[in-house]
Amino acid sequence: MKKGDRAKIKKNTFLFQGFFVHTNSIVEIAEITEEGIHVVYNDKEGFPHVIPNLKESELELV
Repeated sequence: MKKGDRAKIKKNTFLFQGFFVHTNSIVEIAEITEEGIHVVYNDKEGFPHVIPNLKESELELV
């Protein structure tokens, strides 16, 4: 996994900053740190949101 790759979220649907992120949503890898993987998720209106600190096991490359 590297910056710019696209992935699916395998984590169960969860609430993040007031909106739901559904299982199998497509995200883009923004940054990989020691704490986890930061991804960019576009909501249904197309607005980008950075979701921090996901684990590699919670993502699957597309």
